[in-house]
Amino acid sequence: MQNIANNDSEYIKLAKHCIGLDRKKPYIRHGRKFYKPYRNYYYCKKGNEYWDAMVLSGYAGYWIENREGYVSYYLTREGLDWLGECLEIHIYDEED
Repeated sequence: MQNIANNDSEYIKLAKHCIGLDRKKPYIRHGRKFYKPYRNYYYCKKGNEYWDAMVLSGYAGYWIENREGYVSYYLTREGLDWLGECLEIHIYDEED
């Protein structure tokens, strides 16, 4: 299993896509970056090694989809905080 504490770019890439940060830019206020996700899910086949590592670390969770063998992963509050620290952005919860 890979260590996600080292800020591996694949983990960052997947987490950014999950919350739409790869399509929308954060806004800047008083010299700090902020981002409010408009979504928080990543749909793929169950057993993705990167997402499963994030689930084991407490940075993500998942729910089973109707299509057999597929799940939707999402970032937990801890995962949003981890990603925000890596990117130096305050990331709000999508429900805030």
